Amino acid sequence: MTDTETQPAHAVHDITTRRDDSTPRRVALRLLGPLEIVAGSAEIPLPQRKLRQLLATLLIRPNATVSNEALIRELWGDRPPATALAALRVYVSQLRKFLIRCDLDGRWCTLRTRPPGYQLQVNDGILDTVCFDRLSALAAESADAGHHELASKQYREALALRRGPTLEGLRESSALSGTALQYDEAWMTVLKRRIDLDLLLGRHLELVGELSRLVAENPLSEGFCARLMVVLHRSGRSGDALAAYRRTRGLLIEELGIEPGLELRMAHQTVLADDTVFHIPTRVSA
Repeated sequence: MTDTETQPAHAVHDITTRRDDSTPRRVALRLLGPLEIVAGSAEIPLPQRKLRQLLATLLIRPNATVSNEALIRELWGDRPPATALAALRVYVSQLRKFLIRCDLDGRWCTLRTRPPGYQLQVNDGILDTVCFDRLSALAAESADAGHHELASKQYREALALRRGPTLEGLRESSALSGTALQYDEAWMTVLKRRIDLDLLLGRHLELVGELSRLVAENPLSEGFCARLMVVLHRSGRSGDALAAYRRTRGLLIEELGIEPGLELRMAHQTVLADDTVFHIPTRVSA
């Protein structure tokens, strides 16, 4: 049996639940991009900014109790009004009514009072960040077991959950900003791991266009440039690979005042030596 046939059932990130009448309904709470609440094929708007901040702050710590103090800090910063606690209780009440009105409360998530704050219990498979973490971990396990095709597929499924910068439009507060940065960096790491697996699977011709775009979008990324050099070299375009190295090296010196690191230097030496067996390790850092 091939590894594409052995994908475990729990690896699927399809965010689907069933109502009591057994009618499938797709519901998702999405943080990997602008905050979205999606039921079926429709987005449910939550226009009031404070309620969006409150929901996002609870969702970055799913199933955990978030203290009143932490919630107030996220909603009002270091100088909250004297009425902040009373206002927070009003916002929590409004959010709970919103979840009930949209038929989400109790079926897919439940907002509970848990001293010294509040807890948003989120059902399995509903929150995109949790699905991303799970798929990424499954892909890493598959790669470690040598199931490269399956791991590449699982990484692609994880990557597809992102719709833009994490929590776009809600990144001003400290906790939301930190979580957003964490997931943006994790997404880039997963992308590099998936590219490395595709390199191991001999898909260098398919990667040229994608890596060219990634280098253009991230001109100071040594990791993307090194990978682009490898696929160009393997595609018989060693001159283009060396040109890519010169451009990135020039930018690193001009903008950061540094020479290329080990990974990019290794790619350069590989091309110069006309070596076709160079592999960037599958497990990479961000």
